[in-house]
Amino acid sequence: MEIRIRLENDFLPEHTFDCGQCFRWNREDDGSYTGVAMGRAVNLKYESGDIVIAGASEADRALWEEYLDTKRSYSEIKKKISVVPAVEKAVAYGGGIRILKQEFFETLISFIISQQSSIPKIKRSVEMLCRAYGEPICLSGKTYYSFPGPEALKNATEKDYEAFGVGYRAKYIERAVKCVLSGEIDADKISRMTTAQAKKALLSIYGVGNKVADCVLLFSLARFDSFPKDVWIGRVVEEDLGGRSGEELFGEYSGFAQQYLFYWKRALGR
Repeated sequence: MEIRIRLENDFLPEHTFDCGQCFRWNREDDGSYTGVAMGRAVNLKYESGDIVIAGASEADRALWEEYLDTKRSYSEIKKKISVVPAVEKAVAYGGGIRILKQEFFETLISFIISQQSSIPKIKRSVEMLCRAYGEPICLSGKTYYSFPGPEALKNATEKDYEAFGVGYRAKYIERAVKCVLSGEIDADKISRMTTAQAKKALLSIYGVGNKVADCVLLFSLARFDSFPKDVWIGRVVEEDLGGRSGEELFGEYSGFAQQYLFYWKRALGR
């Protein structure tokens, strides 16, 4: 069982899945990527202009098209933001990035875990959480685990989360789960807010700062005017953007610029 989605330009799995926006996709020896998203385990490869998704059914085609943002013209976006020399270089390096449309709760918890951590450590912690509380999914004879919803975590404690190597973030995860379960944080309501209102709501969660809020806005709610800032982006702003903010320079395309710049700067390692 597989589906093919035609996308001739502006996509490479290694750019999209290794650019820091997601933590549940892993490269296989043949260059394909196996991942778990939206409660499904699939293997994805890109060949001759087709995204080939093994394990996906035709009934889920629209779901994967939305997740991979295949309907958007990234070529036009690249032209608009490449007027800044640093972005032009970043696009040349990581032009196969597409911004994924990820599930709200998973994105929130994953980026709480991500604070002041490395991508390998984040992926390990997220995987441990999924193995402990997620539902098993079979793909090609192997078992994977879905990201647990808030109900699955309702009895988990700070101590339980500490076992996943998240350190001080354990108390943040526990509080965020409670906020979602109580309805204090409601993804549907937040999705209907302006970006400023949505960010304010996210910042009300204990342990969620600007970077985590911006990542949730960008990678789950498709608020492309968000420009998440970490150490690497801080360097970009100072060294390559003349101290000007991403929002000021790129406006409604800030999130796209951020992803190209982050992937490029981190690869340079300086």
